[in-house]
Amino acid sequence: MDIRTRLLRFCFIGLLSTVIAQAWTVPTLLAQEKVTSIHHVLSAQLIPATHELFASDQIELDVEPQATSVTFTLAHTLHVESIAMRTRPTSGGQKGLDKIVPFKSMRPPETAGQRIVVSIPKEHDRKVTLVMGYRGQINDPPREPRHLRFVTPSETAGYIGSEGVYLSGESQWYPDVIGSFSTYRVTAQIPQGWTVVTSGRKDGETTSEGKTTSTWIVQDQSEAFTLVANKFVTTSREWKSSTGQRVELQTHFLPDNATLTDEYLDATAKYLDAYVRILGNYPFDKFAVVENFFASGLGLPSFTLLGSGSIKRHYVQPYALGHEIVHSWIGNSVFNRDDHGNWVEGMTTYLANYYWHELVQDVPQAFEQRRMMLHGYNLYVKPETDYAVSQFLRKHDEKDNAIGYHKSAFVFHLLRQEIGEEPFWRSLKTFVSSYRNRPADWKSIEEVFSRESGRDLRWFFKQWVEQPGAPLVSLGDAHARRVKGDGDRDTWRLTVQIEQAE
Repeated sequence: MDIRTRLLRFCFIGLLSTVIAQAWTVPTLLAQEKVTSIHHVLSAQLIPATHELFASDQIELDVEPQATSVTFTLAHTLHVESIAMRTRPTSGGQKGLDKIVPFKSMRPPETAGQRIVVSIPKEHDRKVTLVMGYRGQINDPPREPRHLRFVTPSETAGYIGSEGVYLSGESQWYPDVIGSFSTYRVTAQIPQGWTVVTSGRKDGETTSEGKTTSTWIVQDQSEAFTLVANKFVTTSREWKSSTGQRVELQTHFLPDNATLTDEYLDATAKYLDAYVRILGNYPFDKFAVVENFFASGLGLPSFTLLGSGSIKRHYVQPYALGHEIVHSWIGNSVFNRDDHGNWVEGMTTYLANYYWHELVQDVPQAFEQRRMMLHGYNLYVKPETDYAVSQFLRKHDEKDNAIGYHKSAFVFHLLRQEIGEEPFWRSLKTFVSSYRNRPADWKSIEEVFSRESGRDLRWFFKQWVEQPGAPLVSLGDAHARRVKGDGDRDTWRLTVQIEQAE
């Protein structure tokens, strides 16, 4: 029996049972709901030929006792068939029952998706299990970005089609609570010949009756769950760190690029060798380089999603594959607070785009990276459009790139000069381990680096993170005079006055 058949049976039972729910009413206003943790047991059937999704999600919630409703986000193209509340088995061994609960679908004008408001009884356990059956289409074909190509990837809210499958948290393809962190057990069914790749560890895969079914487990809390699928050629090898940690390295490429597998696996191993020494153990069971059917360069928990054009152009440089691998720690293990400034891109840019060249002792290229960062800031950031690093959220244009990536990276370079080598790298490793699977912000960074260095760094973060602008330096009163040099060589001594404006 496929997932769609089970879902339709579940929905039919729900329709017969709606009379049970009449005693409960759906609140117009949300009643003090607070969800502290979520576990999804999600089954999904994907039909690329018709862009369809059939799904059932058993959602295990930790809910405050006073809550009388829970609100989920879901794509507006998906239709909820039924929602049931699953009771626990009794001590006598009797199985738990599914009781249909009322819900209301709303679509606020300022949002792209719908809000599913589910009523729960006033008297309920702290742990609540809801089972939601839903279906519909996700068909937003990738399109050219509204901004510069190098700044943003192709734009899509999610796509299930013959070219490939891309479902991210922003696709709202499963019910989620805004601001929550979840664990997952996801079973995905796709036509035979296709391969699914997601975050987490694959727990099994079977093929029968023209369909391939795979199960994926994410045990660490995550902000979202991304699923991609295509007709991949898959290759893997094991990587072992100097501390004995074992990680499976994978490539999932389309046939035209399958010959590039070894190049990407070798580069992945090289970057992991370097960054585990700086950031600690790699936080996942695998790292996969996955080819996307549209232009992208995305770092996701345990894999990176790169467009076919990037794969073909040997996208293995520090600023490319190296950058996405650093995101495994910075952004995908330690999370950014959505309602605070984005520090993730600056730290990642510093460690990958710049510091890699120091690691391999490529002094000229390290200097060139610093020069290019400064040049970009001077070229694209005008005084009237400048803003503080702490206000950067995401990049839309060259100005955002210069502030949120390059100036922010320089903040970490300046911090390293300020507190010294050993305190800086110790603080960084402590920060990553302390905030694993938790959100962090600039205040978190300030607190850890201040404590580990034994310094009050309030002035530093106020000056470089919370205020816009950069030092205005001018040169004056310059003169040179000839001095005695070695042999017959001309030698000059240059004296110059450097002034920094307030």
